[in-house]
Amino acid sequence: MTDKLPIRLAAGSGPTFGVDDLSCAAATTLGLWEEEGLNVTWTPVHGGVAAINAVLDGTVDVSYGGLGPVIKSRAEGNPVRAVVSMARGLAQNLITQKRIETTADLRGVSWALDGMNALSHHMARLTVRALGIDEGDIDWQVVGPPPERIERLLNASIDVSLIRVEEAVSLSLEHADKVHNLLGFAQLKELVPTQPHGVLGTSEEYEAGHKEELTRLTRGMIRASRALHDDYDTFRMVYDANVSVAVPDDRVKEIWQQEHDSGGFAVNGEMSEAHWTRQMELYRDLYPDLRAVSQDEILPRTFVADALDALGRHDSAFDNY
Repeated sequence: MTDKLPIRLAAGSGPTFGVDDLSCAAATTLGLWEEEGLNVTWTPVHGGVAAINAVLDGTVDVSYGGLGPVIKSRAEGNPVRAVVSMARGLAQNLITQKRIETTADLRGVSWALDGMNALSHHMARLTVRALGIDEGDIDWQVVGPPPERIERLLNASIDVSLIRVEEAVSLSLEHADKVHNLLGFAQLKELVPTQPHGVLGTSEEYEAGHKEELTRLTRGMIRASRALHDDYDTFRMVYDANVSVAVPDDRVKEIWQQEHDSGGFAVNGEMSEAHWTRQMELYRDLYPDLRAVSQDEILPRTFVADALDALGRHDSAFDNY
């Protein structure tokens, strides 16, 4: 492809990428979107809500952020859609003050969030419910992105927060006298098997007028997810290029192995009906007053289907679309 098509993306992760966002980072770092004939420009924003709002106000063409803000925006009447999944779950740990020794101690804690309805809030609410704790027993506090949440944990002005897995490892090693890892990757996966995750969202207007851009974007996204899933060395190269948190080599390998073995990478774009049925059910349970949104209303599955026709299907045991 000789003609590069411009496309503007809002990054709900802000100016940095973590393991949760690494497929988006890989699509750029590995030159996959460039190979697909796209000229991608990134605009960092504060969270998935801001990302989808940036689509609606015309600042960007596509958002990267959690699936929750896209569902909520659609339920509120906005013409937004989720084009492709960039992951199938979250790579996070629950970091707490040392005095919080068991999950029973979580009642009454202050819990730091990126924002209300943000990915950190979505996963936190599912975790609390899975533990049988009333949400009213939690003091939810909007603190901001990971650096701000970590700072509050270390100065003991907040009790608990979900933190990116690589940041959680670093905290547990460097500040073991202050905080500890109460729930790790595997424990959170057991508590919340179907976890919220990132998607690329757009508007119906952009979808109608820019199908070629979205087709190329989707192919590149799936290729990036496969590259990370299939090869640790590729994962490590993308990690080193985009993640600034210092983590021992064996722990980086462990992070990749967990993501690989749990089906964290959306190697087929994760548009399967079973996965999204469960996601929508969980979201409705959290927000029962919102208008119900159907899958067909929010998921234009043609872009992923066309990408799989071109690329072939990955033989993943998890992403079975």
